[in-house]
Amino acid sequence: MKHVKCVNFLNLDCEKGMCALSKAIVPIDGEGSDACQSYQPAPECGNCRHFYDGDKYGMGMCKGYEKENWAYATCGAFSCEKYESRRYQEA
Repeated sequence: MKHVKCVNFLNLDCEKGMCALSKAIVPIDGEGSDACQSYQPAPECGNCRHFYDGDKYGMGMCKGYEKENWAYATCGAFSCEKYESRRYQEA
C-alpha cells in the first residue's frame, strides 16, 4: 500500500504529493512512500465490484454499464457514476 493509492493523497507534481489529512509532503515512490494508518483505497476500476477478469497487466472488463468495455485496474474512478467499492459488495 502506497500513499499515492490513497483517497487522501493530493498530487503536487511528478515526484510528490500531500496527505490531505496530515498535510505532510510524501513521495510518490521510494523511501517514505508507504501508506500510513489512515490509508483508504482510492476509487480505481480494479477496486470496483463491476471490474472482472483482470489479467496480470491489469486489463479487465467493466460490467457496470449496459455495454461491457475494457478497463485498466489502475484507472482512476473518482468521477465514475457506476463505481461501487468491492468493500461493500458482501451483504
